[in-house]
Amino acid sequence: MRSALLALLLLALILPSIAHARPSPPDGFADSTFRQIWSDADLAILAGEASRSWTWGNLPGERRYERYDPSPGAARLVQYFDKARMEISDPAGDRRSPWFVTCGLLVVEMIAGRTQVGANAFVALPPASIPLAGDPEGNPDAPTYAMLAPLAAIDGGNRAPTRTGQLVSATFGPQGVGDDPALARPETIIVGYDEVTGRNVPRVFQRFMDQQRPAFEPLFVFGRPITEPYWAWVHVAGTRVPVLFQAFERRLLTYNPANPDPWKVEMGNVGQHYVRWRYGHPLRYAQQPLAQAFSIRETSLNIPTYDLTAALRPTQPGDAIFPYNRLDPSRVGALQPRSYRAIVVENRFLTLTFLPDLGGRLLQVVDRASGRPIFYQNPVVKPSPFGQRGWWLGVGGLEWAAPTEEHGYLENLPWQMNVTPTANQVTVQAQINELQTGMTVLGSVTLRADTAQVGVRMQVQNPTASTRPLQMWTNAILSPGGDNRVGTRLRMVFPSNQMIVHATMDRGLPGAHGQISWPHYAGRDLSYPANWTGYLGGFAPNPIPFMGVYDEQADSGAVVVHGAGTQGGKLFGFGPPVDRRLYTDDASEYVELWSGAQTTFWDYPPLEAGGQRSFESSWQPLWGLGSLVSATVDGALGLMQRPDGGLSVTLSSVRIVDVPNVVVHLDGREVFRSAALTLRPDQPLTIDLPPGSAGRVEVEAGGMRFGS
Repeated sequence: MRSALLALLLLALILPSIAHARPSPPDGFADSTFRQIWSDADLAILAGEASRSWTWGNLPGERRYERYDPSPGAARLVQYFDKARMEISDPAGDRRSPWFVTCGLLVVEMIAGRTQVGANAFVALPPASIPLAGDPEGNPDAPTYAMLAPLAAIDGGNRAPTRTGQLVSATFGPQGVGDDPALARPETIIVGYDEVTGRNVPRVFQRFMDQQRPAFEPLFVFGRPITEPYWAWVHVAGTRVPVLFQAFERRLLTYNPANPDPWKVEMGNVGQHYVRWRYGHPLRYAQQPLAQAFSIRETSLNIPTYDLTAALRPTQPGDAIFPYNRLDPSRVGALQPRSYRAIVVENRFLTLTFLPDLGGRLLQVVDRASGRPIFYQNPVVKPSPFGQRGWWLGVGGLEWAAPTEEHGYLENLPWQMNVTPTANQVTVQAQINELQTGMTVLGSVTLRADTAQVGVRMQVQNPTASTRPLQMWTNAILSPGGDNRVGTRLRMVFPSNQMIVHATMDRGLPGAHGQISWPHYAGRDLSYPANWTGYLGGFAPNPIPFMGVYDEQADSGAVVVHGAGTQGGKLFGFGPPVDRRLYTDDASEYVELWSGAQTTFWDYPPLEAGGQRSFESSWQPLWGLGSLVSATVDGALGLMQRPDGGLSVTLSSVRIVDVPNVVVHLDGREVFRSAALTLRPDQPLTIDLPPGSAGRVEVEAGGMRFGS
C-alpha cells in the first residue's frame, strides 16, 4: 500500500512538469546563433509566458547569402522573419559578441529606396509603397514607407526639438501631417529623446523597448528612432482604426489601443514588407514537422462536368479504337454539377490530390511553403478534339497514357486505387485492365517523408499469350505560375540542342518528323511558348536527363527528372492565337511535358507475352530560382542576372540535408564557399555573386553536384 501511495506521489510530481514542458524552438534556422537569438527573445512568447508581442515572429523565413561586399565571397548569410532580418557579416568573428549577428536596417532602406551592399555601398530601388501597418491590401488611408521620406532622420538630418511631457496627437497619412487632439492618450506621453537622431519616443514604445532587456539592448533590436510618433488611420481586418506608429532604423512599432494585452504594442511586419519590396514575393516560412509523417484522407471535389451520356457512341470490331467509345460533339449535354471522389496525401512539404474516377490521375501537387500548385486544373470537365480516340478530357494534372500514342484511351475511365503507407513513404497505385490489348496498366506515385519530391512509376504487364505493340507515357499538364495561365515569361527547359517536330501550326517551322535546332531556331527563342504561332509539339531525339517549365515572372515552376527505363521526352503547348474554348470555358492555359518508355509517338516497341515494361521519373515543385538551369534527383539549380550586374545562384534541395558547405565555381574557379548549413526544400538557398560574375556555373554541396 505504501509503495502504491509513493508511486502516486511521484506521478503527481512528474505530471505537472510534463503538462507544462516548454516547447522547443521551431525548425528551420539558417544558423545556430540565429536560433539562440530567436529563443532568447521569442521562445517565452511561444510558450505563453511573456507579457509582450513577438520580437522576430513565430517562424523562421527564407534565408540567402545576400550581396555584401566586405564579407567573404562578397555575400553574407541572412534570414528573414516577420519582423526583421538577422545577418552574419563576418562568419569568422566572435560568436560570443552581441554584434556577431546584426539586425538589418530594413526600415531605412525601404524609406530611402536603397539596399545596402557594402559599408558605404548601395543599390537604388524605388522606395517601398507598402502600407506600414494594417492590411496589406485595401488599406488606402495607411501611410507607406515611401511617404515617410520627408519626415525621416536619415543620414543625420531632419531633427525635431524635444517634446518631453507632451502627449502625441500628430497624425500622418496620404494627406500629410495633421493633428487630432482626441487621439492623445496618457500612454503616449513623450518620455525619451534620442540625441543622435533628434527624435522623441512615447512611453508606450519606450516601455516595450525596455522589455527587450536583459536579453538584448534596444539599440541592437530597434536601432535609433528615425521619425516622430504619429497616429494613422489604417484598416485592420477590414475595419478602419487609429494606430500609433513610429519608425526606427531596424523596426517599426505600432500601438493599437483596441488590441487585447499583450498585443497592443507590436513590431510592424518589416521583414515581410522588405521581402515583398526587394524580391517581389511574400515571405515564405520553414515548414514545421507534422504530428505524423503523413496525412491520408478521402474527400470529394466538385467540378462542373459536361454531360456525355447522349454523345458517347459505341464502336464495332474493325474500328481502330474498338472497344472504346467515340463521341458526337453535337450531342454533348449541358454543364452539370458533379462531385468526384478524391484521395489526398500530404507530408511536411507537399500536398498531393488524386482523382480515381478520372483516369486515376495525380490531379495536383501543391508546394506547401509557397502555396503554389504546379499542375493545370481545368475548372470544367469538357471533351476536346484531341488524341487518338478523337476526343480527350483535358482535366489537368498528371495522366497515364496507354496503349497507343497521344493521350491513349484511359484518361476518362475509373481506375482501381490502392494506398499503401509505411513509416517512410506512401505509395498510391492506380490500376486498370486495358480492353483493346488485354494488358494491365499500373501507375504508382510515391511520396517519401520529409521530401519535396514525387516519385512516379508507370508499368504495363502483358498477361496475354501474344506479343503486343505498346506506347506508354505520363503526360503532365502544367501551369506552374499558380493562376492557371501560361505567362509570357514561361520557359520550357528541354536539355537538347535538337528537336523532332511532332505537330505544329507554326508555318515558320517544318512539319511532322522535321528537325529543328533548340531552343533557338530561325532567330526565335522557342523555349518561350509566347514566341510560337499556334501549337507546337516536339520530341527529344535522344533520352534527356530532365525537363522543366519555369515561369520567370511568377518565379515558380516544376521539373521532372528521368529515371530507369525513361527513353522519351516531349513538350507541347499552345502559343497565340489558339482558341482556349477547345478544351475549357475560360481563358485558362497549360503546357505539357511527356515522359515515356519510347522515344516518339511513332515508336511501338513490342511487349512480349508474359512480359512487363516500366519507366520511372520524379517531380519537384520549384520557386525562387529566377530561372531553371538544371536538375538531378537531389534538386535543381537556378540562375538569375541581377540589375546590379551580379549573378544569383539558387540551389533547391528535395530533402533536408546537412552539408559542410556549398561551393560555387565559375569556369572551374572557386568564387564562393559557405559555412556549414542545412539545405531544405522549403528554403531554397540563393547565393548572390558580385557584379561582373560570369561563366559556367558549377555548384557542389555535400557530394551533390549541379552545373549550368
